[in-house]
Amino acid sequence: MSDGVQTRTLDADHCLATWDRVLIQVWRGPMTMDNLAGLERVARSFLAEQPAGAKVSTISIIERTSPPPSDEVRKGMSRVYRDLTSSMDHAIIVPEGGGFRAAIVRGVGVALSSLSPKALPFKFVESIRSAAVMVAPQLSAGSGGAGELEAAIERVRAKVAGVGTHR
Repeated sequence: MSDGVQTRTLDADHCLATWDRVLIQVWRGPMTMDNLAGLERVARSFLAEQPAGAKVSTISIIERTSPPPSDEVRKGMSRVYRDLTSSMDHAIIVPEGGGFRAAIVRGVGVALSSLSPKALPFKFVESIRSAAVMVAPQLSAGSGGAGELEAAIERVRAKVAGVGTHR
């Protein structure tokens, strides 16, 4: 029986998965230009699968072990998100690690938002639960709402944790 989660990319450093109208990103290690190209491919493919006019959201969980992206990757991320903005409802970031670590992640997100002319502002929340509640109104009927989204994210996290230690 399917749990509704479709794993699109999985390795020890990250996982890209989809569930309902949500692109779930879990980053444990560094984001590289290759990872970014994969993110763009997955996002475009996922968007193409949606009914006409449907928008998707993305929730990015940045684990405490994931370092800030390089300047090259940040510029690439800005371009990717700028290109996808018209088809997205929410871009939510859940920075883990608290305090200074969360401030660094927030700073990168603010910089990315400001570099995009059609900015899709990144929203920062303190928990997966908060992200799920924010996205819930845009989920499809019968999806199970915020609770099912939260459970799907935890299944994705379990998959990436099962791959092993990141580099």
